[in-house]
Parts: sequence; C-alpha cells; structure tokens
Amino acid sequence: MNIAYILNSTISNGGATKVFMNMLDMLMPMGVRPFVVLPDRKGIYAELTQRGITTLVLTYRASVYPYAVSTKQKALFLPRLSARIIANSRAGRQLESFLRDNAIDIVHSNTSVVRIGYDAARRLGIPHIYHIREYADKIGYHYLPNKRSFRRQLSHDTYTICITKDIQRYYQQQGKPSSRVIYDGVFSAMTTMPAPLDGDYFLFAGRIQPAKGLDYLLQAYKTYTGSNAHPLPLKVAGDCSDTLYYHKQMQFLKENNLEALVTFLGDCDNIYELMRQARALIVPTPFEGFGFCMPEAMQQGCLVIGRNTSGTKEQLDNALMMENQEIALRYDTVDQLAERLADVTVTPPSHFAPMKERAFRVVNQLYTREAHAKNILQFYHDILHEKNS
Repeated sequence: MNIAYILNSTISNGGATKVFMNMLDMLMPMGVRPFVVLPDRKGIYAELTQRGITTLVLTYRASVYPYAVSTKQKALFLPRLSARIIANSRAGRQLESFLRDNAIDIVHSNTSVVRIGYDAARRLGIPHIYHIREYADKIGYHYLPNKRSFRRQLSHDTYTICITKDIQRYYQQQGKPSSRVIYDGVFSAMTTMPAPLDGDYFLFAGRIQPAKGLDYLLQAYKTYTGSNAHPLPLKVAGDCSDTLYYHKQMQFLKENNLEALVTFLGDCDNIYELMRQARALIVPTPFEGFGFCMPEAMQQGCLVIGRNTSGTKEQLDNALMMENQEIALRYDTVDQLAERLADVTVTPPSHFAPMKERAFRVVNQLYTREAHAKNILQFYHDILHEKNS
C-alpha cells in the first residue's frame, strides 16, 4: 500500500522523528511503500533520499497561530499569520497533485498541528489519519482557526492515532471506531538490561523550551542544592529551540550561583551512554504526550524520576498494574522533586536495582518498534477495508 506521511519537522533527534523512522524501518518490509512530505531539506531528509524513499519538500508551517510574546513578535503577528496561511494554501495544492500522481492509499499526518495533509486528502477522497502526539494548546500551540474547528475535523472527516489514552480522552476520541491508542515504538525489544556505568550526575534529556519543563526542574534543583552539602551536578542534553527561554534559565542559574553545577551539552549523539552513566533521569514535563526519553532511559537501566502527570503518569500507571510495584520515583510538586533528588543522592544505587529491572521488563513489553508497527499496519488494513466495503 502507498502511504503518504506528512511531517512537521526534520529534526533527527526529535521524539516524533525517531518514532517515524523506527516505524518506516518496520513497515517497509511489511509491504508499505512510503512517500514522505517534509518542510525542509534538513535533518532526516538526506537519510530518506539515500534510502531511495520518495520525498516531496514543500514550504509549509504548522496550522497554528504564530508566537506573540516579545514586542517584535507582536508587531509581526499579522504579517506572519498571513504568510503562513498563504504558504500552507500553496503547499496544499502542490500536495494534492503529488497524492494523485502517486496513487496514495492513505495520508498519515505525523502530528496534529499540520493540516495540509487533511485538506488535500479530503479533496481527493483519500482516508486521512491524524497522529495526535501533543496537548497542543497546553504547550503553546493554538489551532487555526480554533480548537473547535480542529475537533470538527476529528468528528467527521479523519481517523486518529493517539499516543496515550489520556490524549485520546483530551480530544474526545475515546470509544470511536475511527480512533486507536497506539503507544510509540521506541526501540527493538532487548532481553538483557545494559550494565550501568559509573557516573554521579542527574540528567535532563529534551529540547530547551517551556513545554519540556526545564525551569521546573531548575527550581527544584535550587532547593536541593541549598540543603545538600555535596549535591550531584545536573547535565542538560538537548537542542535549544527557544533562545529567549534558554537565556532566562541561564539568568536563573547565575542569580542562584548554580552555573558551576549545571552543564548544557546541546544535542547529543551519545544519549544512551549518558543515561547509563546518570544516577537518574529527570522528567519534569507538565503536559507530556508520551515522553520518549523515559522508556529509553528505562531500557538502558537508568533510574527515572517522573512527574506524575499526563503521558508520564499513564506510563507509570500501566506499569503499576503490570508489576504491582512502581518502576520509577514519582513526584507532584517542586518540593517533592527536590526530595527525590536528595533521596537518590544519599541512597546507594544498588537499592534501586529491583525498580530498574521492573522498568526494563515493562518498556520491553509495551514500547517496542515491533508492537508499534504491527498495530499501525493493522489500522491501515482496517481503514482500507472500511473504504472498500
């Protein structure tokens, strides 16, 4: 079957991009022929073309309102909004021709904030899937023209894949035959947990932007260092996608004399090694759709300290039902996170070995590439069967 995938980003180390590439690796041997639509020629574009996958690069943006926080952004809001609408309209027409020329069976938008795939598929009568990965309006995205309009799309004209049950509930898709909950495929299944390496630091892994909650972590880290004579350093691994936010965090570190303890590593190719060396990975995201780094860390044998909310909570709750014991340390407030950091600092790592083993077992059952691809392919078959019946 011919499937057109519409991507929002080409960033190689982004969670949605990793899942997408994992999915292609599994689906192509199963008979799926991918056609990938990209917003630029960066990141994974070269890899896709080297593998002989048909690509189409168009100028389009997410179908959300531009940011308007700074004075400059506010002054440019209307011009940027107009340019975005015009670019997306032009890209939609080009996409329509591409879909028609390549006899596409299903259009699969890899995120909910890109609309050009939905519009083109609807005009051609091709089934369309929104892969909903985010609590969009909770993390700074606002659908064009509004959230009500987006929900109307979900009610009548499209299928949905939701990466957690909570996201499915949030978009009112629960109980609908047109919607499936399919957890992301993070890695291939492993039988043995990697041996931990000797490292004494806490790790944050994620983009430097408000949605990932680094500011929340730094507040807790300030409290933690203020009450510990020998605090563990904190390493921050991830690219900066919001420079204003980054500079605010740097100012916070400077004002609280934390600059020597917190290291920004940027985008890292050795993230698994960093996880194996870390005393614990911290997940502070307030509205995490799924949280790619958490199962990655667990498969690498790294202890996780996770915020008890959204997709992080759902993963921990799933594990609690499976194992009857926790697989990570949870927290609900900044002060609780500071307490967890302090506890991990003074507790021998061997104490957490049973928790790490449970976590390893759970993620190797729920979040493998094999299970993810199998569920995606079955959904494709069900959609085409419904269309043809």
